[in-house]
Amino acid sequence: MSCQTGISASPRLAAYLAGASHRGDRCIKIIIQDEELDLEQARVRVSDYESDWDRNVLVCVEEGSPCYILYQLDETNPEGEALYVFMTYIPNDTSVKNKMLFAATRATMKRIFGDNRIKTEYLGTLPEELSLQGYRNTVLSQDAKAPMTEAEKELEQVSKDEAMMRSQMSTNSATLPGLTLPATQELVTNLEKFKKGFVNYVQVKLDTEKEELKLWDCSNINVSELSGKVPEDEPRYHIFNFNHQHEGENIWRVVFLYSCPGYNVPVKQRMMYSSTKATFLTVYRKWE
Repeated sequence: MSCQTGISASPRLAAYLAGASHRGDRCIKIIIQDEELDLEQARVRVSDYESDWDRNVLVCVEEGSPCYILYQLDETNPEGEALYVFMTYIPNDTSVKNKMLFAATRATMKRIFGDNRIKTEYLGTLPEELSLQGYRNTVLSQDAKAPMTEAEKELEQVSKDEAMMRSQMSTNSATLPGLTLPATQELVTNLEKFKKGFVNYVQVKLDTEKEELKLWDCSNINVSELSGKVPEDEPRYHIFNFNHQHEGENIWRVVFLYSCPGYNVPVKQRMMYSSTKATFLTVYRKWE
């Protein structure tokens, strides 16, 4: 159900998880680096899990640096394997693209480690939410709810992640109705021109560094020229007002195109375009 990012474990992480050494480690911190899941640090078990918790987990969380943390409990599953708490840490000041990346890669991380070894999982945006007390609060909250199926759990978590990311996106510049990322004023102005019929084609670029939508091209073209407008190295959104004849009637239709040249485009960039596409389409359907 959740979006897949194509990210996999680095050779170092794969070798670590395949070996026996990680079974003696209390706390494992994993990051996404160079479009791979990678081991950043592992901290050994010293005492019981409650005594070890804060001195291990809280040193792993850093301002502006999202990560996954696997924390070993003092109990086992039916196969005799240690059970873990799986924490996804996405601080409030994380960039939008990294929030999306870590939220969407969570399911992949669980599969690599082994779903049957995870007792509890939750998302934190503040260090105190990953403290021992934060974990206890999470367990109490989960115990108070009626049992859910695995599908319901995943849907609930995806909804929470999406709500969190929407609420934290920048609102400093002009925005389009229903669009989650801000749009530059130049783009808003030219979209109004498109809506009024002064131009029939607009191309939009998603600036992943500034996390905003901006105008890339605005012109009047024939349908035969449309393919020549599609970049070969970057994704784009295209809006085209298609004028054609049908049964003798002159018809205008707004056509939305999302072009992406393939997997040579960085994962973060593909994710940002695909995640913004649905709301972008909703806006333009209202214009027809």
